[in-house]
Amino acid sequence: MKRRRELFVGFLLILPALIVLGALYVYPLILSVYTSFTVEGKYGLANYAKAFDIYWRDIIYSVLISFITTVVTLIVSVVVSGYLRFKSWKFLELMYKLPLFIPFLIVGHAMRVFLAPHGTLNNLLTRILRIEELPGLSRSWIGLVWAFVWIMTPYATLIVLGAFRSLDSAYIEAAQNVGASKWKIVVDILIPMCRPSIMVAFILTFVRTISSLTIPIMVGPASPNMITVNMMFRVNYFNDWGTANALGVISYLIVMVFAIYYLRFMAAERGGIKA
Repeated sequence: MKRRRELFVGFLLILPALIVLGALYVYPLILSVYTSFTVEGKYGLANYAKAFDIYWRDIIYSVLISFITTVVTLIVSVVVSGYLRFKSWKFLELMYKLPLFIPFLIVGHAMRVFLAPHGTLNNLLTRILRIEELPGLSRSWIGLVWAFVWIMTPYATLIVLGAFRSLDSAYIEAAQNVGASKWKIVVDILIPMCRPSIMVAFILTFVRTISSLTIPIMVGPASPNMITVNMMFRVNYFNDWGTANALGVISYLIVMVFAIYYLRFMAAERGGIKA
């Protein structure tokens, strides 16, 4: 009886959180999935057929941009984390955390100015290289990846650096005693032993990139577009919630692929099924 009373009190304590979760996430998710299969009151796959027919290039483009961004972000994060694991540098600590405090809207506008044909970057490069003009990177996929990497790196670095610093220093000291360089310690010890945290950084960076709207609108090319931009256009200009929700479900499924891989990876790390 006492056990049931404790369970009931515990349930009451988490009930407000469950209501908020259900109202703000579960209900909209179910409604969007339901709407994606509905056209004028009839059920079917017409919205998905339209989404793939019109936006198949944008879907591939979104996955590629998110994947490239994630890989580059992780490389930068591992390099920064590896350096800070061995040496304290307050200036670098401050600079890599700086984008954490800047909203995506401000980042998008700043990158559009910085990467414009006559923007800050090109003005600097033309003076150094002594050439008249360079093409701008804003409104290109390179500029989009540049902006994404700049805004995503702090989050990934916090995760990777935290894992590097939490690793027992005895492993590093043992490697240094046999003459291993810092770079070799990062590659052969820190990265393999911190793979679960690096996988978390990979998944979170990919999900945040593919679900971003503001930066693709302000920095990305007119075509192709990220999935989120297409969803906004379907709703704002065509009032086509069905196709927009179909694109949203496709995004869920893309993210689910990585989420399932991560769960299998963690199960394999703990001695379960093979990843």
